[in-house]
Parts: sequence; structure tokens; C-alpha cells
Amino acid sequence: MTNEHKVQILDNLIQSAEGATYQKSSDMVSCEDDVKSFIRNTLSPDSPWITRIDSISWSLVAFSGNTPDCEFEKAWYSGKEDFLSVLNSIKSEIELYSDNLANDKQRIKSDKVFIVHGQNNEIKLAVAHTISQLSLKPIILHEQPNKGRTIIEKFEKLSEDVSFAIVLLSADDIMQDGKYRARQNVILELGYFIAKLGRENVVALYDTSTEIEIPSDITGVLYEPYDNPNGVWRFEVVQELKAAGFDVDANALT
Repeated sequence: MTNEHKVQILDNLIQSAEGATYQKSSDMVSCEDDVKSFIRNTLSPDSPWITRIDSISWSLVAFSGNTPDCEFEKAWYSGKEDFLSVLNSIKSEIELYSDNLANDKQRIKSDKVFIVHGQNNEIKLAVAHTISQLSLKPIILHEQPNKGRTIIEKFEKLSEDVSFAIVLLSADDIMQDGKYRARQNVILELGYFIAKLGRENVVALYDTSTEIEIPSDITGVLYEPYDNPNGVWRFEVVQELKAAGFDVDANALT
């Protein structure tokens, strides 16, 4: 569900709450249930907004048999104001998050895509070719001039103005139990780009020709299987680049 759709639903819920009256308070009860359902399904099942709604007082804390009904009505409308305030705050939060996403896409400042690779040249060349077909510039560390810099200095400088990274996990190291894993510098650079660019701007391709250990503790990273140079993975990469704000066309790959 898009943020625009969420805001539209909230506007309808706000409208329903605004139309509820003390004389027909059951409408507000129904609206409150709908709001909680919306929050659980679109925000979080344990969202603090639900706790905030549950804390709203709809009646007098202290009263007697002589308390006029108008005081109860006044307390109810006070609760209604609090409820509407919560709904508008939720709406503002969603709109702000939507604006942040738009700003993230506007931050795309170059056509450079960093390719982190191990010892499998076939995968490296296939990915670099795909990125070039999409009219983007693949950045491969060892292909760039050293200019008297250390490896880490060179890596940091070249990664300054990239907005997306593709990390290639190939079976380069064999462990004592006979299983394969990617080179540890590749895993290190995977973590570096997750921190620098955000998980949504990093894709990890893993070689399916050999069973390879996948670093499952790095949650939220998109892992895609690589099978051959012309595999489906290319179109998955296109989709992720589009989501990151790049103007790319999958037709360029055919």
C-alpha cells in the first residue's frame, strides 16, 4: 500500500470521526476500531499510536448522580478532539515519511554503481555489462587508477559519489566443514555500503553454481541468485534500481 493510499484512508476515517456525535456515539466506537485495524495492518501491530488511542478518556473521571448530562457530553467531545488530534498526527507522520522517500530519490547524484566482487570474473563482467547496458557507469575498484593511494583510501574515494551498490557473492573461500563462502573483504564492503547507502540501495547477487554461505544476519538485504550471464537476475536488478530512483529501462537488456 502506497503512502498516498494510506493518507486517503486516514482522510476517510477522519471524516467519519468528525461526523460522529455524542447522541450516536456508537459510530465513534466503530471508527475507533477501524483506526486500530488500519494502524495494525499498515504501520505496526504494536504501534504506540494504539496505546495513545486507548488512553483517551471519553467520560468524566469523577461524577455523581447529580452530574448533569451536559458534563458527560462535554467530556465525550473532549475525547473526540483528542482522537482527531491523534489521527491528524498519524497522517502527518505518514506524509513526512513519504516526503523523505521522495527526497531520498532526489539525492541520486550520479550514474555510478559500485560493483563489489570476489574472484569470479564471469559474474563481475556480466554485471558490469548489464549496468553499462542501462546507461549507468559500473565502478570496479581494481580497474580505477591508484593515484598513490592505499586500497582503503582508493575505496573510500571511489565510493563517495555512488548511489547504488551490487555485491557479488561467489564461492571463493572453502571452510573447514567443506562449505564455501565469499571473500571476507566482500562481506566487509557489503556492510560498508549498507551503512552508507541504506539497505534499499544495495543488492547482493550470489552464485548458484556452488552452494555458498549467505550472511543471513544482515537482515533486510535483498539477495538474488545469479545463474548465468543472461539470467533473470538482470531484471531483478532493474527493478531495484528503479525503486532507488534510477531512470532505467529493462528493454535495454534485450
